[in-house]
Amino acid sequence: MQAARSVSTSAGTGDYFRPRRLGHVNLVVSDVDRSMDFYLQVVGLEEAYRRPTVRAGFLSNNNTHHDIGMVESAGPLGMNRSPGLNHVAFELETEVDLVNGYQRAVADGVRFVRTADHDIAHAVYGKDPDGNQYEIYADVVRDWRRVRSGIVTKPKPNWTPGSTPPCAERNYDPAPVLRRVESAVFHPLRATHACLVVENYEDAFDHYTGVVGLVPLTGGRDSAYAILGGTLRERSLSLFRATRGRTPGLHHVGFAVADDADLDASIAKAHRQGCPPEIVVDHALRHVAMLRDPDGIRLQFFVERNQPETAWADCDPDMLLLLA
Repeated sequence: MQAARSVSTSAGTGDYFRPRRLGHVNLVVSDVDRSMDFYLQVVGLEEAYRRPTVRAGFLSNNNTHHDIGMVESAGPLGMNRSPGLNHVAFELETEVDLVNGYQRAVADGVRFVRTADHDIAHAVYGKDPDGNQYEIYADVVRDWRRVRSGIVTKPKPNWTPGSTPPCAERNYDPAPVLRRVESAVFHPLRATHACLVVENYEDAFDHYTGVVGLVPLTGGRDSAYAILGGTLRERSLSLFRATRGRTPGLHHVGFAVADDADLDASIAKAHRQGCPPEIVVDHALRHVAMLRDPDGIRLQFFVERNQPETAWADCDPDMLLLLA
């Protein structure tokens, strides 16, 4: 993806997009049926809908239309890639913001991979300097379950930003009623963030702040890491420098849990059911349980300790990689 010619590299000063938060993470998996079962029974998300013709599945707890999406490696969207990250997705306020940002970016020389009409949302896709794909989208339907639930077979029409009148309404639900899968091992509130290890760290930092429009909350361009957020000031994307023993790519996907009692009960249940966490850390910043899905993708369940940003800045980067 070509860098924008006139993009400022100052943190969070991109002229294009202003994401609210991370909306979802989409994964490449080896077996969609197996992974959908795992994310229901262990992770604790409900099945929202499937697209069997492209071997794709989507899960949510009603926070949004999906917290986790997945495509099968052997399917047309998986393109025989190894299991791991397909893309991270950032939610905008309105489609007007999406169209205006896209048009300004393209005018400045930014190249996007593709655009898409998902019925419930319109989106543009790009790649960061490491080749990690991201989506920037805006919901265009408030009642997403009316349009996308169960089995979806409707083909997607061609769409480019501005080809249809953009919607000025905020179609995300500001106060969703969350659903809880009581039978599951874990009970996440929602998927909150992704953590990436990147080879081209400075360029990636510049891209996510200057083009995508995220703002650094902790760390920065010249440090070992950066934790970036949107306008809600949530920790939505963590970037860590690749080092020896720290392989570039998706490190983990983070899910917020309500409280310590809930997380402790889930850890105990995971042990009883034979899927114990790989790592458990009870730290001043976060209480964390890390486990892997059937393809070895790391999932982080955490309880936030609500420490000031200075406490995050003082944390050792190796420990922060597990917490962020």
